[in-house]
Amino acid sequence: MASWTPIGSAFVFSVHQSGDPLPVGQIAIQGNGFAFRYANSWLERSTAFAVDPVNLPLSDQQYSSPKLWGGFEDGTPDNWGRRVLLATRSQHPQNEIEWLLAARGAGVGCLLYSASRSKLPSLHLPPTFEDLEQLLLATDQIQQGDSETAPELAKLLQYGSSMGGARPKVTVSYQGAEWIAKLARSDDLFNQPRAEYASLRMAHDAGIPTPVHELVEVAGRSVLLVKRFDRHDGLREHYLSAYATIHPFRMRVGDSDGPMSYLRIADVLKKVSDNATADMHDLYRRMVFNVLIGNSDDHLRNHGMLMNSPTTYRLSPAFDMLPHPGELGLQALIIGKDGRTSSIENVLSACERFGVHPEQARKILAEIHEVTKHSADYFSRANMKSKDVDILTSACSRLDSTVAQIMGRV
Repeated sequence: MASWTPIGSAFVFSVHQSGDPLPVGQIAIQGNGFAFRYANSWLERSTAFAVDPVNLPLSDQQYSSPKLWGGFEDGTPDNWGRRVLLATRSQHPQNEIEWLLAARGAGVGCLLYSASRSKLPSLHLPPTFEDLEQLLLATDQIQQGDSETAPELAKLLQYGSSMGGARPKVTVSYQGAEWIAKLARSDDLFNQPRAEYASLRMAHDAGIPTPVHELVEVAGRSVLLVKRFDRHDGLREHYLSAYATIHPFRMRVGDSDGPMSYLRIADVLKKVSDNATADMHDLYRRMVFNVLIGNSDDHLRNHGMLMNSPTTYRLSPAFDMLPHPGELGLQALIIGKDGRTSSIENVLSACERFGVHPEQARKILAEIHEVTKHSADYFSRANMKSKDVDILTSACSRLDSTVAQIMGRV
C-alpha cells in the first residue's frame, strides 16, 4: 500500500467581491506550531486586507503561532463538518493544513486554500433545494455511523460541510442564493429547527439584526433555512468570528475579564468597527436577549464580523440563538461583574463597557423583555408541540419576576 506524506503548507487566496482568486500568502506547519507570511504582491495591492487585523495585521514579517490562527480556523470544518468529511472521503486529513484544503472553498468567508501556488481546486456548485430530501437521507446515514453513504449523496453533502458547529447542516442553492439548511437530530429533546426559527423571529422583533430565514418542511421533517450573510449576489465577503479576533489561547488566565467575554468582543469592535457605538450597542442588545431566553450556547464562534472596507468591520447578523433549557444559569461568555452568571443584575452591571448608560440599559432590557415575555406565542406560531412550548417558555420566562422588580413594576 502506497504511503501518504501529509501536506504541510497551503497557499491562501482571496475571492473577495470580484470572485477572481488573488494570492494572499502562505501558511505552513512549523515545528509544533504554524507560520504565515503575506505575499508581496498582496501587500502591494491598494485593496489588500488583513486576514485578521488584530492578530495578523498587514506586514512583510513572518508570523508564528503555537496554534492555527482563528482567521484561518474559521474556514475549517468543525464537529459536524469533520464527521461528514471523515464519512465521505477515503483519504482523511492528517493535520490542520489538510483540513483547510478539504474545505474546498465552501467554508465561511472569502478565503480559499490550495496546495499549489498557481492552481486552485475547482469550486463546485452547491446542491439545490430540490436535493434536500436526499441530503436528509445522507445526514441520517452519517449520524447513524453508516460508512456506506452513496457516492452521489456524499458529493452533495460535502459542499458547505465546513460551516461551523456540531449540529447537522448543509448548504443549498435556494432562490438564487446560498442558504444553510439546519436540520434536526435524532436525539433532540424538542424540534430544534422550529425552536430556532421562533427564537430568530423574537430576536428580529426585539431589534436585533438577523439573517433572512425560513421554516420549511421536507419529507415531513422541519428544516430551518438561513440565508448566508457572507454571500451577496454570488460574491463572497470576508468574515471573522469573535474567536478569531480574540484568539483566546494567547490570553493569560489572569487577564482582566478573561478571554471568553462579551466585554472582549466589545473591545475588538472599538478597534475595528467603522461604527463602534452602534455595534457595541447591538452586541449588548443580543447579550441581554441571550440571557432572557436562556441561550447559554453564546460562545465566541457564535459571534462574528463582516469586513466593510479593507480596514473596517461591522458586527454580523445574530445567529444560532435559541433556549437551552437543560443548561440554564451560566452563559458561555462572561457578561458582567459576576462572570458568566445568567442574571439580570449581572447583565446590567457592565453596560458602560458597551457604551450603554445604565438608564439606557434598563430601557433596552424593557424593550427586549416586552418581546420575550410573549415567547409562548412565538413557539406556538412555529407549530411546536404543546409540551415543547411549555419547556421552552419556562426557560424564557424564568427571569420575568426579576425583570419586573428591577423595572419597578412590583
